[in-house]
Amino acid sequence: MIITITILGGLALFLFGMKIMSEALQNSAGEKLKDVLWKVTNNRFKGVLIGFGITGLIQSSSVTTVMLVSFVNAGLINLLQSTGIILGANIGTTVTGWIVAIIGFKINIASFALPSIAIGFFSRFIPGEKLKYWGEVLLGFGLLFLGMSIMNGSVKDLRGSETVMNFMSSYHADGIDTAIIVVFIGAAITMLIQSSSAVMAMTMTLAYNGLIDFQTACALILGENIGTTITANLAAIGSSLSARRTAIVHLIFNLFGVIWVLTIFKPFFIPLVDFIIPGNPFSSDLALKSKAITDHMAGFHTLFNLSNTILFLPFTKYLAKAAERIIPKRKSEDSQEFHLKYISTALLSAPSINLNQARLEIERMMNIVTEMFDLVINVFNNPKTKLGPVVEKIQTLENHTDLLEKEISTFLVRVSQNTISEEQSQEISIMLQRVNELESIADHCESILKLIRRKYDKNIDFTENAMEQIIEISGKVKEFLSLIQENISKSYHNIIAKSEVIENRIDELRKEMRKDHVQRLNEGVCDVTSGLLFIDMLTSFEKIGDHAYNIAEGISGLRIF
Repeated sequence: MIITITILGGLALFLFGMKIMSEALQNSAGEKLKDVLWKVTNNRFKGVLIGFGITGLIQSSSVTTVMLVSFVNAGLINLLQSTGIILGANIGTTVTGWIVAIIGFKINIASFALPSIAIGFFSRFIPGEKLKYWGEVLLGFGLLFLGMSIMNGSVKDLRGSETVMNFMSSYHADGIDTAIIVVFIGAAITMLIQSSSAVMAMTMTLAYNGLIDFQTACALILGENIGTTITANLAAIGSSLSARRTAIVHLIFNLFGVIWVLTIFKPFFIPLVDFIIPGNPFSSDLALKSKAITDHMAGFHTLFNLSNTILFLPFTKYLAKAAERIIPKRKSEDSQEFHLKYISTALLSAPSINLNQARLEIERMMNIVTEMFDLVINVFNNPKTKLGPVVEKIQTLENHTDLLEKEISTFLVRVSQNTISEEQSQEISIMLQRVNELESIADHCESILKLIRRKYDKNIDFTENAMEQIIEISGKVKEFLSLIQENISKSYHNIIAKSEVIENRIDELRKEMRKDHVQRLNEGVCDVTSGLLFIDMLTSFEKIGDHAYNIAEGISGLRIF
């Protein structure tokens, strides 16, 4: 029991170190990662290289695939483009195995693990954001290998237990049937822990200490490759159709890869790895076997993913089509659902990616508000046309903006509670302001609609001059909304000069039109009822302009929170 608890403690340290290191690497390179993924083209080979590079850098294929799911969900890349990156991510994840094999078992870990933890921890108190992130990388690196050292020391003690040795010997991947069982065990453990790197480290530790043989270790690695796909599939729950298909491509690729390798597992694949990698992992001498087996395991993992990628790379289109067949489009998905489209249910550990998702959602909210305004003006311009469905749509869109304001704001607050930079904190405040202003614009659009409905229901007529003035001021407001729509996702982009011109013109129009209205009243051209309704409409148009101007100030960097 003590040994088991110690091993679990070592595993917890390993996982915690991996989390800290991966998050710090993402935070230091988050915007660059986003830019690289954005620039991906239909070139599948370039996609493979990008997937390999990003996963090798951040040491987590799960993070890469979850990022992919969010980008496909956001419409930044398509399903076919994501397929190449997934293939590359599977090769990139093998880098961890080589690091663990070379450093974890061939060097005295304690000699550098604790100094790394010390330097990494205390560097967090030195001013400078980049230095802090790299300090966290060192801290995570040290914790990771300290956990490895604890696991390695504890597993050695298990060799003295006859019960443990008998249990481990009952799961040898001698034949195809036993290999399949071991693959399932590896997949189940990885799904539970949700870190193939941690399970890989555990497998290496067991093999290094002689508790499992090389073939069994390789079968566990195959299972780990299936189990690691669960993270992306969990992240895709509630996402768009393309995002769910991207996650399933990852599963198809790894599952079919494991199937074909199992068919030639013992007679060809294992001997091939042994031929390529120096040393004898089958030696009866534990010292000689331990020296070679971790390198062979890392080599097996790399060869499996490399050959799998080469095999499937020409057929990426068919992988995408297979995903489309497995997850077909439902009729309900043709209609717009009232939920977040670009923001995934789970926060990613890279704040830059989270903020990018929020930007896209705010841009979508802006498009909805603009559509809502256009529909309201369409109703005003067609007094004799039956537009019941249009009116219903406007009311539905207003409800949608209320929901989006709540959900986006909740998401941004959650992001702000994690470790973020001062610049990111400032951007979150600006985003919260934009969401609030957009919801207020939607409210005023609904107010104008109610005034229009009252006008039609009570047969209130506007003079020809009043109609023309409403069209004029609404055109100016539309111009303002179009300017905001073009720049809603930008920060520190100076549009304030244009905004002031439009905003001042809207204010001037309101004053001029109020004077004209008073004159019409004095002349008896219009009555009080139509006059009050006219003034209320002008007020709502001016308020929309005010809220648009507030957003313009935020875009231009003039509104500080």
